[in-house]
Amino acid sequence: MNMLYEGIRQLIELLYAVCGDYGIAIVLITVIVRLCMIPFNRKQRASMKKQQVINRKAEEIKNKYKNRQDKMTAELQKLYREEGTGSMGCLSALLQLPVMIVLYNGIRLAVAVNETTVLLPWIPTLLARDSTYILPVITVFVQMFPQILPYIGFFRKLNLQKMSLPMILILLFSNSWFAVMLPAGIELYYMVFGLVTAGEQIGGYVWELKGMENCL
Repeated sequence: MNMLYEGIRQLIELLYAVCGDYGIAIVLITVIVRLCMIPFNRKQRASMKKQQVINRKAEEIKNKYKNRQDKMTAELQKLYREEGTGSMGCLSALLQLPVMIVLYNGIRLAVAVNETTVLLPWIPTLLARDSTYILPVITVFVQMFPQILPYIGFFRKLNLQKMSLPMILILLFSNSWFAVMLPAGIELYYMVFGLVTAGEQIGGYVWELKGMENCL
């Protein structure tokens, strides 16, 4: 893992040599890595969509044969055997965690104590926390925005899986605590990562909606 951390650090240093600003270098490295992950994220979305279809069919079987346990079990086994499961979505999600850890540590190693950025002019150094809470608020909003999409009328046609209110509150609390505790340089990375993720999801959803309209 140390070799990966060092590799990210050197890439950030290279970008810094080009742009002369660690904040911009962090944005660039985050966007580059996130774009490289797009194929995996597409497979994850496709897998999740497939799993939603399987879950709906399984629920129909359970309701149809609720008084015939043996028949229900047989039909469910047949469904899972024919349709498979959306395991690729889990694998893609797990893949993102080590990537984020490598980026986090690479940025932490690259940024010097006294470095600032034109992107965050109110923050004295990228290793300091944002005492104004401007960056934490923006970061939390960006991280939570994808969870709001299923409730927006434009996207309801896709029947996106909705997160329960308790889970949304837990995620909001954990993201808020995390955002407040992070130094500005790392938080900038999380904000940009969230922005690119949200943009990719919205673009994918809009593409699906256009496809549905063309089929009508």
